Amino acid sequence: MTINLKPDTELLVQEELRNGRFHSVDEMIVEGVQARRGGKRLSGEVPPKTPAEAVAHIRELRKGSRLAPGVTIKDLINEGRD
Repeated sequence: MTINLKPDTELLVQEELRNGRFHSVDEMIVEGVQARRGGKRLSGEVPPKTPAEAVAHIRELRKGSRLAPGVTIKDLINEGRD
């Protein structure tokens, strides 16, 4: 079977293969069809979180993270602008 892709779609497929997410175009198509049939999310998709879950996740990630003595948030913001 020959499949013709739009240029944007072909770039997306090539990127997914380069990133190692899939080993072949066939694997990509099979996973997509199975996900569609089963109503499942694709392997790379992250399930959506409620705002409360997102806040809890951020708080968990930042546990133990502290600014160095004498460094302020403004210092970091200004450093990012440089």
